[in-house]
Amino acid sequence: MQLLDIQSVTKDYGSGKGLFNFSMNLQKGDIVGLIGVNGAGKTTLLNILSGKIHPNSGTVFYEGEAVHIDSACRKKFGVSVNPDFYPYLSAYENLEAVFYLNGVTNRKKMEDDIKSVLNIVGLEGSEHKKVKSYSFGMKQRLGFAQAILNSETVMLLDEPFVGLDIHGRAMVKDFIREMVKKRNMAVIFSDHNLDEVKSLCNRLVVIQDGTKRYDGDIHIKSPVLLQVDCAAAVDSSYAEIVDDHRILVTEDKLNEKLLYIGSVTRIRNIEKIMNPLETFLEER
Repeated sequence: MQLLDIQSVTKDYGSGKGLFNFSMNLQKGDIVGLIGVNGAGKTTLLNILSGKIHPNSGTVFYEGEAVHIDSACRKKFGVSVNPDFYPYLSAYENLEAVFYLNGVTNRKKMEDDIKSVLNIVGLEGSEHKKVKSYSFGMKQRLGFAQAILNSETVMLLDEPFVGLDIHGRAMVKDFIREMVKKRNMAVIFSDHNLDEVKSLCNRLVVIQDGTKRYDGDIHIKSPVLLQVDCAAAVDSSYAEIVDDHRILVTEDKLNEKLLYIGSVTRIRNIEKIMNPLETFLEER
């Protein structure tokens, strides 16, 4: 059974902004990367899943049951989407509040779990400082700590690497991999950087202008455009003919293909075309 099933969800803000007829599913063990430019609809999707906003139409199902505003399943979701803090409380007190809001009163469990997550995100030693004094990067780490405390089955992260140095990014990635493996949970996170996403996720979802444009393999290849003397001389199993003098070749087994093509016609020029996924990330 699918862990999350998002069916035809729409959130229309007007003027073409929002999320439109969006569907996808999430299985246990998935680490799904959402990519798209600012305003594409990534944060809207994450806010719908977390319950911060409600769609105009469509339904989200959790383990086969429709998710409503008061559905208890959301207490199993670890969420860091524009995380909010009490600025005049310390980081430790903010994490305590997460437990209190979820009805947890076991003091020993609270202390142990808070100490553990602060160590994981690298905020040990700063836990008693007021959050208003935190840098942006420290707040990002605290938001991730909040998400960890609630994560039982699903984690929703909006641009978790923004503001983190290389060590902070590595920490987040390593812990996500570990949590998914140990808890058999699923993670959806958004980012603008295709390479950052590909370094962590096993699946990619591209959103453009509020609609899903791609959902699948993260290892999609960039095609190579060849200018040749006679495109018709090339067997179609090796390349796609564009016109009399141009053919498209995929990157897999490229050397083998080039050797063959060079044996049947002269290759005049080779040009690598931008990865089709990268075109979705170009600001318009």
